[in-house]
This record gives sequence, C-alpha cells and structure tokens, in this order.
Amino acid sequence: MLTLAHWVFILFILLIIATLIFRKPPVLPAAVGLFGVGLAESRNGIEAVQISFRALILATSNLLGVIVLIGLVVTLTQLLQKTKADQILVRPLLRIKSMSLAYWAVGIAMWLLTLLIWPTPALTLLGAVVIPILGRIGIHPIVLAVSLAVFGKGMGLSGDFIIQGAPSLVSKATGIPIGVLLSASFPVVILSGICGAGFGYITLKLFLKIEPGSAENQKPEGISENLLEKRKNGKTERQARFERGPLLAGIMALGYLGTVIVILIFKIHGDEASGLIGGVTLLILCICTILTEGRDAFSQFIIYVKDGLRYAMGVFTPIIIMSGFFFLGTAAGSEQVFLREGLGFFYDYTILLAEWIPLTKWTVVGLIVFIAILASLDGSGFSSLPLVGGIAIALSQVSQIPAVPLAVLGQVVGIWTGAALIPWGFVAVTSAVAGVEVQRLMKYTVPAYLAAILCALGWTLLQL
Repeated sequence: MLTLAHWVFILFILLIIATLIFRKPPVLPAAVGLFGVGLAESRNGIEAVQISFRALILATSNLLGVIVLIGLVVTLTQLLQKTKADQILVRPLLRIKSMSLAYWAVGIAMWLLTLLIWPTPALTLLGAVVIPILGRIGIHPIVLAVSLAVFGKGMGLSGDFIIQGAPSLVSKATGIPIGVLLSASFPVVILSGICGAGFGYITLKLFLKIEPGSAENQKPEGISENLLEKRKNGKTERQARFERGPLLAGIMALGYLGTVIVILIFKIHGDEASGLIGGVTLLILCICTILTEGRDAFSQFIIYVKDGLRYAMGVFTPIIIMSGFFFLGTAAGSEQVFLREGLGFFYDYTILLAEWIPLTKWTVVGLIVFIAILASLDGSGFSSLPLVGGIAIALSQVSQIPAVPLAVLGQVVGIWTGAALIPWGFVAVTSAVAGVEVQRLMKYTVPAYLAAILCALGWTLLQL
C-alpha cells in the first residue's frame, strides 16, 4: 500500500528527471524534495526539517571518504606538477600520441586495477597522474574520463571477478552459490563491457572534433590562483632551491607500488583499500612538501591541503544533496533518516509493479532492468544489488523463469547505472579527478551505458 510519502517521492523524482531533460541543475528540486517527503512521512514540520538534515548527514557520511581522498590526490597532483615529478613518473606514456591508443590503453589499465582494488582507489591511483600528463601532449581529458568510467566501474565492477564483492551481495540475497553467479555473469559482463567500451570510443570519434595536439589542457576549477600563477611563471627561487623532481617521483612510485602490493597480499578492498591509499597519499604529500618547500613547508602545506579539499568539496556539494534525496527511498534511508524499520520506497514500488504487470519473459526482464535502475538512483549501483537479487528470486518463483540470468542481469544493470548514468554517481567522481564537467562527461558515457545495457538485455533474453 502506497502512502502519501511514496507519491510525493515519485513526484519529486519526476521533477528531477524533467529538470535534467531541460538541462537545468536538479539540486534545488532535490533539496525541496527532502522537506516535501519528510513532511509527507512525518506530518510534522519540525520533524520534516530534522529528516532533511539526517538525509544530508547520511549522504555525507557515505561520500566523505571519497571527498577527502580526491582532495588529497588533487593536492599531491598539484605539488608533483609544480616540481615536474609527474612528467618523470609517466614518461613512457609520452609515447602515446593518439586518442585511440590513450582510450584503450588507459581503459584496460583501469579495468585491471578495478578488478584488483575496486573502482575508486583505481581511479585515484591512475587518473590523477595520467590525465594531466596526457593532457599536456594533446589528449583531451574527456577521452580519458570516458575510458576510466566505462572500463572501471562499468566493466570492472559489474563482474568483480577477483574481489567478488558485487556477486557476493547478490548471492546472499538470492541464495545462489557465488560460483554459479560468476560463471553465468562472465559472458554478460564481457559482452556488455565490450559493447559499452566500443560504443564509447565510437561516440568520442564522432562527436569530439579535436586532433592530437590541438586540445587545451584543462585545469580543475577551484585550485588556487596562487599555485596556478607559480606554474605559469616557471620556477620561482623557492622551487629552484628545493626542486627534487626525480626524488619525489621515486617516493611516489615506490609508495603507491608498495600500497598495491600490500592490497593484493592482504586482500584489502573497498573502503579499506581507499583508506590505505588515502593515508599513503597524505604521507607522501607531507614528505614531498618538506622536500620541496623546506622552511616554508609549515605554511605551504596548509595551503596545498586547503586547495585540494576546497576543490573536492566544491565538486561534491551538489552530489551530497542529490544522494541525500535518493537515500530516502532505500533501506538505509528508512532506518537512519526516517528512524523506522523497512526496506524503503523503492522496494515497495517494485512489489506493487510485480502485482500489476503480467509476468512473461519479456515483462520480467523489463522489471529487473527497471528495478535495477530505480534502486541505483542514489548514485551507488552497489546499493541496488540486495534489492535486485531479492526481486529476481521472487519473480522467478512466481513466473517459473530461471533466477540466475535475472540476478546477473540486475547486477550488471545496477552497477552500470551507478557508473555511467547517474550524474551524482561514479561519473561525478571521475569528472572530479579528470577536471571536466559532469554534464559533458555524461554526453559520452550515456551512449556507452545504453549499448552495454542493451547487450546485457539481449544476451539474457537469449538464455531464457
């Protein structure tokens, strides 16, 4: 039974979608929606205000690790650029002269790293250094950003063959052995990944009208003009005195290489891997600041950190509001925002849809795709997996359709949705690292997303 809060939540989702269609920022409708849904749920003005704030706190707590990590990585990147250490680190990449080679080489590297340490740590390790350097030799940042998003969370996490976090969640929700899910998901993940990556490349070739060497290197918004002026004016006296480019490059390379080895040996992944990389980044930043600035390190360190965190917070502020709104529809939102037990608005919607729609092969597959997309609107495709798995089992029992292909399809669609379709999801994280606008990045990730989903959908229908 849908309550008034369910209908108000749907109303604001439609309003946000309409805002996106008219190419307007959807942050204000989402912020008003926090109060609207809170008021409809509580019927109390004071409690509605509290609900809106708790939603923002929930979103912030989920994003805070990523915000700090990106802020530190951006800070370290600026310092490495100042000392020219970044050029030493990626000197082999200077041989890349074409958009095509950059897209596929960086993408495959991102895919392999994602399988080992998950998307966000892989993105911060690879993107923060590679993107500025390739940008200087004429490879536009948008090319690399599309590659990182599509190959990383899209193709890499939709299978998650090594760490197995995604299939384990689906396995727990369905009772299907994880080995069965991995075996069934392999062809779907590879096929959809190839389709998405290939279509992303074709889209870039068709619509990005630049040749190697003609693109301007974009600087991220929010980095202090003080640092930018220093870079433009060449070496200052302080830089000339404390320049330690090769040494800093060695410290960073050894630091991150050691981090990856530790992650693999001790099987660290997810938030723990991000935390390890963040701590190592902070340590490297401290060492590099001391070596570069000498006596001025005390004052310069705080400037660097402020610049990096200011940039990260500037990028993620609207994302926090958007995520806060969509968290209202999840099980976490029910427990931590509304302070009651429940599986969330999204679960209630899907149960009602299953009662209304005749269950054939086509409608069941369509429902799984719709549910996976709907449950991923909070920006995290991961949060949709338990819901999709539970719905897949329920629909399978009622319709007598095999559950494994349905569960795998839901896993692939949910992860790809969080990776490429939601402006406040992984696309926003990628745009922050690459220094490009989210809307522009989505211009190229959405066609890749649609190609991947259609391939996964077609394969699943053939298996039923």
